[in-house]
Amino acid sequence: MKYYRLGLLLIFLTGAVSEEALGQFFAEDTTTFYDPAYIKYYRDELTTRIFISRKQTGLDLSPNLINPWLKYKTNDMLQMGLGYTYSFLTVNLGLKMPFVNRDDDTYGESRLIDLQTHTIFRTYIVDLYIQWSNGYYMANPESVFQPVGYEQGFPLRGDMRTSIVGLNVQYLFNSSRYSYKAAFQQNQFQRKSAGSPLAGVEGYWVLGMTDSAMVAGEILPSGFMDDEPFNRVDLINVGINGGYAYTFVWQEKLFLSLSAIVGVAGGYNQVHYSNNSVTLRDGLTLGLTNSFRVALGYNTRDYYVGLSFVRLSMNNLAWGYGDWFTYSTGHIRLNFVKRFRLKRPIKILRPDLWIL
Repeated sequence: MKYYRLGLLLIFLTGAVSEEALGQFFAEDTTTFYDPAYIKYYRDELTTRIFISRKQTGLDLSPNLINPWLKYKTNDMLQMGLGYTYSFLTVNLGLKMPFVNRDDDTYGESRLIDLQTHTIFRTYIVDLYIQWSNGYYMANPESVFQPVGYEQGFPLRGDMRTSIVGLNVQYLFNSSRYSYKAAFQQNQFQRKSAGSPLAGVEGYWVLGMTDSAMVAGEILPSGFMDDEPFNRVDLINVGINGGYAYTFVWQEKLFLSLSAIVGVAGGYNQVHYSNNSVTLRDGLTLGLTNSFRVALGYNTRDYYVGLSFVRLSMNNLAWGYGDWFTYSTGHIRLNFVKRFRLKRPIKILRPDLWIL
């Protein structure tokens, strides 16, 4: 019975399933189906947080999968924000911190629109990525320039921008004893050490563009893309993934949560030089993804403080060349959490209480 629910949610979005059926979907996720010896569920408590976070995206070019040859990164910035979690809904809002992000002269100015969400149900984890980044810098000039080149600082690529749209849906097999929410949404409590395998499906589209050639200037020839000039690459991956997650718990207070997932995909790749309106190569190819989550925290009945780190990397083999493009995005966050007991449930966010 568990496996039909993901399809039920997707079909509902097309209007083919009633609200009553959707209510049953959420009811199973908001009713206690946990082993109380392992998981405590804060059903009608509002989890509020103050957080400090740092985000960064990157685009790497390499003739092999392991060691990036040319690394472009955005100028990551510190943000401070507020958020809350109740039932299945989590909302976080962060703003750039004043007075501390003053390195634009060194790394350039980056602009980011980030709509990624990580929605964690009881047995499903849904990651949605919608992101636009503008303004990069070369992170490893000492590796690609003549020896005198990198002494001049980090070359800026204010004309470089990337876009990503992606969806990753995973099934958590041991949801009765292992909780993703405890580590990353803090509205549950992992009381004993436990873990779970994960498996899922994913699909991503990435676009990287520059106004001039992406590999230009005094960069030493490397044979990447046969040293042909290009300024746009389109990457598409659709595939399956799997991995494992485990949380170590000490005396129901201190915990360390680790999760690693790898994916294999069929990919489609296009490389363009739009200045001359030329498509250099395009075709079906191999795609690989990996993602991991780490959380370290200290829990009490009403409070939580901890660090979390989430990162996604998508690799795509350039058709006909044997070279790799790698897009990555990630953030690290420090959370200060307070849980408030509510006198009555918020029915609109508790579908198991709906009368339809």
